[in-house]
Amino acid sequence: MTNAAEAVFLDTGILAPEADALLPPLRVLTDDGLSLRSARLPDALLPMVREYMQANGQGNRADKVKYGTARITTAQTWSQTYGYFEIEARMPRGKGRWPAFWMTFAGNGWPPEIDVFEAYGAGLDSPTPKDGTFNTAVFFDALDADGNPTQSVDVENPFAADPAPRLKKQGKRDIFKFTQLNNQTDLDANIYDEFNVYAALWTPEEITFYFGKTRETLKEIFKTPTPDDLKLPMVIIANDQFTARGGFWSPRPEAIDRVLDPENDFRIRRITVRALEPETILSMADGDSPYSDADSVILDTPGDDVIAPGGGFDIIRLSGGSNEIRLSRGRAQKIIEGFDADDVIELEGYPFTDSEDALTRLTQVGPDVWLPSGSDPSWPHTVILRDLQVEDVRPEQLRVRWSEALHSWHGEAGDSKRPQIDADGDGLLESPFQGAWFNDKGKPVRMIGTEAPDRFMIGNPGSTIEVAAGRGLDQVETWIPYSLPRDITYAIARRPGLELRASASDTRLETRADRVTLSGGTGDDLYVIAPEAARTRLRLGGGNDRIRGLKSGDVIEVLPADLAWRSKWQLTTLPHGLEVRFAEGRSLLIEGGTEAAFLDALEAGN
Repeated sequence: MTNAAEAVFLDTGILAPEADALLPPLRVLTDDGLSLRSARLPDALLPMVREYMQANGQGNRADKVKYGTARITTAQTWSQTYGYFEIEARMPRGKGRWPAFWMTFAGNGWPPEIDVFEAYGAGLDSPTPKDGTFNTAVFFDALDADGNPTQSVDVENPFAADPAPRLKKQGKRDIFKFTQLNNQTDLDANIYDEFNVYAALWTPEEITFYFGKTRETLKEIFKTPTPDDLKLPMVIIANDQFTARGGFWSPRPEAIDRVLDPENDFRIRRITVRALEPETILSMADGDSPYSDADSVILDTPGDDVIAPGGGFDIIRLSGGSNEIRLSRGRAQKIIEGFDADDVIELEGYPFTDSEDALTRLTQVGPDVWLPSGSDPSWPHTVILRDLQVEDVRPEQLRVRWSEALHSWHGEAGDSKRPQIDADGDGLLESPFQGAWFNDKGKPVRMIGTEAPDRFMIGNPGSTIEVAAGRGLDQVETWIPYSLPRDITYAIARRPGLELRASASDTRLETRADRVTLSGGTGDDLYVIAPEAARTRLRLGGGNDRIRGLKSGDVIEVLPADLAWRSKWQLTTLPHGLEVRFAEGRSLLIEGGTEAAFLDALEAGN
């Protein structure tokens, strides 16, 4: 839904193909840029739009919808903290049109928000109070990225005549904003007939807004300090918007067709986004560890390296050798420079079934290759390979491990985002929705998975799961001791004191509760211990295993055959943790671990 009463943002591929055929063009490439439009929706399309809205929890507004409007966004591909954001664009005329170029929080919830501009269409036959004006604004509140009220909002704008932020009540919440209304007359500009440049520079200290007829003539028009809430990753949006009736910016009914003329569009010639290069430089040649959550530039050694960066925005610069870059999907983006035929990327926790699947996601963006992995449904994540062509990447250079599906049940429309339960008591659970969420509610139930990644919640030992073979992207969450079926390779223990056992394949075992035992299998297993989970027992199986989150008080048990050869073990401290080689084809990597921590956990368990 838009902020208007009768319009929705629409894209192709959301509804059925027959609906796409009826959808009027809202995004059109022209010789003079991208045209973003608003349009009246055909009567034959409205039932399909309204049905989708009903399924998506917006049924109370569905019957009012009559119009569609255009938006482009990086919500599935890119977010960043700080940087320079610029657009060259021309605004539509007419009361009811309301285009914007802005950034909003990459996680769940709102604010924060930065409006580079939010413009208003001029009256067609008579002027309105907003003719020739556009807003620049910064929105913030006291909630952090996890929704906790820990951030300060005690901030004033020393650059403004009125330094206090404006307070906006939203339910019980207090939303603050610094804003300025800019007038084209004061700026010696025409925002409707001419292209102009709007920009913002966002730094940890300040947010500065600029306007000019060209990039070369940009001048500062507004500045604010950077509140605590504005120090989080944001996604980028450019959108048209249309208010027909029931909104604060409604046109006269007889003027609507002229306001929606396709030539009266929000026309974009160029959008430029630049990130700030991280200030932290980590040189592996100097002994620095790349395993850091700080935004970093990571430099390799001249030889063969294993580079395992942490959770920050990282630029990895390779200078030669055969390198293995181990990436764990997270909230921040990764940029790799110098990637060549001798290098490999390990992709852990990404929503790819295998290397071939990852290869199909590669996208050529100018001189670079992008590997987007979508959002979950927030926090988009992309890996960029600089100065490379898609055809130069081989499948074996993308090593997919311990895959994790996107949590589509949080973001998609319909009942698929609500758990399927055995409401009729027949002991069978099936779903008409792809990518379903099943819950046995503590009763013995037979669950039939879909062709898409599913989520199964287990509370009864009599429950069974049936999934299609070989996908590896289904997920189990269990409140009882549980052994994973053969074709499920990701599970989470939710209740204290239980044992969770791996399948025969490479398995990701995770605990969010205390005193849980994670038992590995014959494959390469990843054990993940959440920060809140205490006294976890890890029973290693065969293969080359990995531990993430090991803490004091956790216990490691190794196979008796490995323990018998303890004198032959090789312990090596690496930049990203401790590696233990038990025998040929048998090893353990403790991410961020030390020899002392490993020995303490080992002695407690063997």
